[in-house]
Amino acid sequence: MAIVAMVIYGALHIPLGRIPVADGAGWDGIDYVAMLEKGWAAGGPNTQLRPLVVWMARPAYAVTGSPALAFDVTNYVFTGLLAFLSSQLMDWYGASSLARWVAILCISASNAYRLPAYYPVLIDLGGHAVMALAIWFIIAGPRWAASAAAIAAVLSREYAPAVLIFGAWRDRRLQVPLRTIVATYLPAAMIYFVVRIIVDARSPAEGNTLQTFIRNMGLWTGPLFPAFYVYFLLTIAGGVSLVLAAQPRRWWRVIREEPEWLGFALPIILVTALVGIDIWRYLTALTPLIVVLFARCSREWQGRETVVLLSAVVVLTLATQMPFQGMDPTRYFTEWFPYYAWTNTAPGDVTRAMLWPGWTWRFLAVSLALGALIVYANGRARTSVVTT
Repeated sequence: MAIVAMVIYGALHIPLGRIPVADGAGWDGIDYVAMLEKGWAAGGPNTQLRPLVVWMARPAYAVTGSPALAFDVTNYVFTGLLAFLSSQLMDWYGASSLARWVAILCISASNAYRLPAYYPVLIDLGGHAVMALAIWFIIAGPRWAASAAAIAAVLSREYAPAVLIFGAWRDRRLQVPLRTIVATYLPAAMIYFVVRIIVDARSPAEGNTLQTFIRNMGLWTGPLFPAFYVYFLLTIAGGVSLVLAAQPRRWWRVIREEPEWLGFALPIILVTALVGIDIWRYLTALTPLIVVLFARCSREWQGRETVVLLSAVVVLTLATQMPFQGMDPTRYFTEWFPYYAWTNTAPGDVTRAMLWPGWTWRFLAVSLALGALIVYANGRARTSVVTT
């Protein structure tokens, strides 16, 4: 499955091409290139907080001499790792081989992988792969690996403490001794804060602060930002997340039995809601939870229901993610990051008028699809209960 995911990732490059900004570095990528070429201190105040993926790209940079190619090569490794971990998690929670294959193929064709294929000099894919690795070791062990992966996670993404919350909450539920919990996660927590102290002390510019989050609450006063947020939350894993959204009664059992998943998900959802207008980039960190919930739901599907819902996963992934469609800077901002276009802050000649009628049809299609799935899934669930 990991190899197939890497092949799909390579195939995505064909229609997408590469972002024609700063020799493939893009906008945020300029700071990552500076860190790659000149060292940790060369990055911006936010990018310095997540150095691990940049460090991991250095061997590829030493061979290729190209920052964009070095990040792209490294992303192949992260793609395979995420697919492998997703399969392991779904197997742990009882998914069939067919359900695992469909989920991994569809997630591998989603925008979470299309973005780094088009815009390779980002750390999103690597950071989320490392966070998923920490989640896996917390669940399956060994404990020393969970502690090491937690350290790697907090050096990869600024919201990785959600992993520490997940691990500590899970340990308390399982009645692990407090001293063991502290020994496992305190090193990662200390490193997280030490890195921030160092970056704040030497950086003349200011990164994201509490005031930034408070200011961004204003985004929620209008209807369009919440609409975009909900759309991307529903479609973050293509058809996989849409099918999940239609049957919460089935996957809620996981949350009830293992409430530590809330400790993982809620901080990421909250940060994504307040960090700015990139929206869905950060929601892709929820992939471990998405595949776990999908595994639990798929265990209850029977006969024709399995065929219908897995088919819906594939069709809705193709419809919402459009993996075989090309990309350019205009479509980048009107389809992937539309709120930049709405606020007229996108570079170039992108305007809010370009969002319509395309986004009208997207909202309508996803609403109708979700409604149909809810009716079907609830009807099948009632039939299953009556039969039982």
